[in-house]
Amino acid sequence: MAGSFSDIITKKKKEWNADGLMDGARAQRGPKIPFASPLMNWATYGGIPQNKITEFFGDPGGGKSTTAIDVCKSAVSICLKEFEDKVTALRDRIAKNDRKAEAELEDLQEQGPRRVLYIDLEHAFDGEWSKVLGIDEHDGCFAIMQPPNVTAEDVLQTVEDLINTGEVYMIVLDSIPSLVPKTELEKKYGERTVAALAGLLTVFTRKIVSQLTRYNCTLLIINQLRDSQDNPYILQTPGGRAVKFYSSLRIYFRVGNPVDFLGNELPMKFENPAGYIIRARIVKQKTAPWDRKEATYFLMASSGIRPDYDYAALAVNKYSIIKKAGAWFSICDPVTGEVLEDETGKVIKVNGMAKVYQYLSDNPDYYTKLQTYIMNDINGKSNVVDSDVVTHEYDDVDGGNDDN
Repeated sequence: MAGSFSDIITKKKKEWNADGLMDGARAQRGPKIPFASPLMNWATYGGIPQNKITEFFGDPGGGKSTTAIDVCKSAVSICLKEFEDKVTALRDRIAKNDRKAEAELEDLQEQGPRRVLYIDLEHAFDGEWSKVLGIDEHDGCFAIMQPPNVTAEDVLQTVEDLINTGEVYMIVLDSIPSLVPKTELEKKYGERTVAALAGLLTVFTRKIVSQLTRYNCTLLIINQLRDSQDNPYILQTPGGRAVKFYSSLRIYFRVGNPVDFLGNELPMKFENPAGYIIRARIVKQKTAPWDRKEATYFLMASSGIRPDYDYAALAVNKYSIIKKAGAWFSICDPVTGEVLEDETGKVIKVNGMAKVYQYLSDNPDYYTKLQTYIMNDINGKSNVVDSDVVTHEYDDVDGGNDDN
């Protein structure tokens, strides 16, 4: 006899070294790695999912790599916080005369925090721009790998090996079209190979998806767009379909209108803009409700991502915390909804969105309160007044049909 259900499951837990083998039914939506942009966090219900595959793809200059670096900044903060919490817990145990904790603390401090690795296959990483975005390549928690002229097989095997160490929190692979299979390297120019990269990625994604969960690692893949050989009106991502199938979140990035220093939109042909609006469309979402299809954020050439612009847009368009009447905006309390007044009892109003941004900059206490309210709502936390929970209904996000 094969044995009972419980016997077989117990045997497989030991054989496969998988204590959580049967925990899937009790699993809930996992934690996220947030963006700096609250609009992106709003659209994705908190950021990209941990321990899953996420794909960024889109047009050249559409903000894919910049957004990936931004996510790395959040991942570094999470790694450092995780490390500090472990150190604190071990020191508490040491204070209680736990001798085993002393050895564990020594090993932990020698290993350091888990790492965030950016694999730059395009050899285009801009260190100065990454500093503007809030991350330093010399940070001990953040590392950049720029592989030489090696095969895609070698790169993908290295990614798998690094995940299996358990020491890597997040890996960014930039980008799929830069992977060159061995068969292509060995051929001369003009000789064609058929679906070599697609075959590699099919095997890689099938193997890696369970390892990411086991070793608590997140994989962010950056991809590009190519014209279809069969239909010139269709754009497709290189690397076959496996990445699409195994990604829990896919986001399509494209450049929107240019803007000036105050966030005002400019004509598309404007020669010297201060920045651009980046438009992100959620084309696949498996870790949150898929009722928010599109988000935008402001990317300024000199200061990077501007969260304050996003908070203002959310406050006006999604939460009605700042009420719009024509070109005028009334400033309200985020929690109570009451229109604020100045020292003379006059209602606080400003003219134009540029003045809204300026008000948030000049009133940091109000800005902090606004941030807290919106982030609590995004993260599913309550905003409470006099024991009554304040709730808001969301407006629909303009989306349209998926591009893929």
